[in-house]
Amino acid sequence: MAELTLKAKHDHLAKVASTRDYVKALAEFVWNALDADADAVSVEFSRNSLGGLHSILIRDNGTGISKSRAEHDFESLGDSWKLQKSRTALNSRVVHGKEGQGRLKFYSLARKANWTSVYEEEGGLLSLSIAIDADNLHKSSVSESTKPKNGAARGTVLELAPLKDTFDWLTSEEARSEFGAIFAPYILQYPSVSIVYDRHLVDPNATIERAHEFERTTIVCPGRSVKDLALRVIEWKSRAGSRKIYFGSETGVVLGSQAANVTAPGFDFSVYAYSPFFQGIADANLLEVDGLTDPDFARVLEYIRDTVGDYFRTRQAEKSGELIQELIDAGVYPYEGDPRDEVERRERQVFDIATHAVSSYSRDFKKADNSLKKITLGLLREAISHNPESVSRILRAVFNLPKVRQDEFSSLLQKTELGHIISASSLIADRVVALKVLSEMVFEPKHRHTIKERGELDVLIRDNTWIFGESFHFTMAEVGLTKIMHRVSQELSLLRAKSAKARKPDGKVGRIDSFMGRVVPHPDRQHREFMLVELKRPLLVVGRKELDQLEDYVNAILAQPDFIGTSTFWNFYLVSGEYDPVVKERITQKDRPVGLYLDKPNHKVWVKSWAELIRDAESRLQFVQEKLQIEVTAEEIGERIAQLKSSILRAGSEPSFGSVDSINEQGE
Repeated sequence: MAELTLKAKHDHLAKVASTRDYVKALAEFVWNALDADADAVSVEFSRNSLGGLHSILIRDNGTGISKSRAEHDFESLGDSWKLQKSRTALNSRVVHGKEGQGRLKFYSLARKANWTSVYEEEGGLLSLSIAIDADNLHKSSVSESTKPKNGAARGTVLELAPLKDTFDWLTSEEARSEFGAIFAPYILQYPSVSIVYDRHLVDPNATIERAHEFERTTIVCPGRSVKDLALRVIEWKSRAGSRKIYFGSETGVVLGSQAANVTAPGFDFSVYAYSPFFQGIADANLLEVDGLTDPDFARVLEYIRDTVGDYFRTRQAEKSGELIQELIDAGVYPYEGDPRDEVERRERQVFDIATHAVSSYSRDFKKADNSLKKITLGLLREAISHNPESVSRILRAVFNLPKVRQDEFSSLLQKTELGHIISASSLIADRVVALKVLSEMVFEPKHRHTIKERGELDVLIRDNTWIFGESFHFTMAEVGLTKIMHRVSQELSLLRAKSAKARKPDGKVGRIDSFMGRVVPHPDRQHREFMLVELKRPLLVVGRKELDQLEDYVNAILAQPDFIGTSTFWNFYLVSGEYDPVVKERITQKDRPVGLYLDKPNHKVWVKSWAELIRDAESRLQFVQEKLQIEVTAEEIGERIAQLKSSILRAGSEPSFGSVDSINEQGE
């Protein structure tokens, strides 16, 4: 008997041999058998009298391990015969291993590994045995070749014993499913091969529900481009899938796996990703490392998960199609016709999935009559349309959906970002309506002659400060200069006497229609920007008088001694229907934006017509609308216009505006 010594330390070999994935460890020995041209391989679990696992046997009918190969391979690490071969000798099947490390994977399972192999040499059969002890991985014992017993057939039997633990999980349905998922692509590629795991034949054709292959693609990563990525999803029948992503080289042989982390309610599946890129990751023993920080691998993994997630959202919608058609035929489905835009398309997709979940798990819903179903589904639609985040609570409280399905649905809502999309859609719809109402107020003859800047125009502007810019975060409607300065003092954390007054240069009290402010990025954390708006009715033509009035307000604020040396910036706006030629000359100066009257280090003064203001806002709104593919129907606009007009009229009939009552009553 010869004793072979690997040219590596035991500690290093133990690190290479260790794995937390025990099914993968067994798979390594099956791959070795397949690489030896075996067309029949079995994994057998021997049990003791108490039913516990005693040993593990892997049998195959391959070409066996010859004396010369044993002496070469078991004395070398990283110098396997497979390095020189991409196909097996007899059947020309793709070869799995290349590093010669797979045989050491027994280390995590058993204290010893014993190979008994029968091989053919010079027209006859010979037999030998090989043994490796887990405590001495760098040494292996190889027996002399002898003639096998009569009736012996070519092949290898590997016995792993005694086991390091009970490993009862290896005989579970979950382990069997995971093992089957690893070898499913190989069986599909080579259907003549038979692989048995714990007396169960690996038969993907009997357990595949559906398979889908994506178009090959190139992924641009931070450090390289991963070319020709092949991606395949196999949907399994009940409990046949492992919900993992299996990574393989271009040959299609699985090298490693990670959890899929893809939301797919009601599906059992496996994902197979093939690329030469994964060979390098596998060679570094990193395919099993969760949270691998390699930026290129992270980008590829992100692409795979996103692509598969999109696939299963579509599949879930397809799967619920029959149910949805039944609800449509019964007249209880709360949508009509085709989706009007991208938002409603996504909304319906989520609604259909939620409805399918409800129908699958709620007996009460199944038994309910159509009138109750119609009410229930109508409420569910309203929840998804206006408050998607509440849907999970509804599914729990009303339909008693299982916890695992609640979690999957919550994740689904996050993946589709439906809440953000619907919020954006509602925001845009409100802004479209506000601009239409404002246009009607300032341009339509029947309103243009009667509209008031206070109580009507200022109410609309107060609730739609985005017309001037997106960043303003607080508003005070029609307040006196003194109150403005107190509010600015609060923002700047300055102490200002309550009795301190702010007046125009002529000593009179000044009133500004709207006061807005914003915090902007600046080296000084106390820096603030403010905006004061003076609104004029549409028929008024702004001239020198109005400009003088605006400058009085500007000078009154900038002259306050409290704020000298503070980091503030002011925007003053005067808005009216038109301006005369003198004003036009002043606000259309060379190298300045149209409308800019004064441009100083700490303030700007603007004069805008209603038409210019509305046109600028519509331009910004149209850009966002196009990007989100959101449309607002004429019916929806009509309903919201009626609501908005009603609110303006109610506000206009009141003496003041909500939280600023006391401000208006004081007059300053």
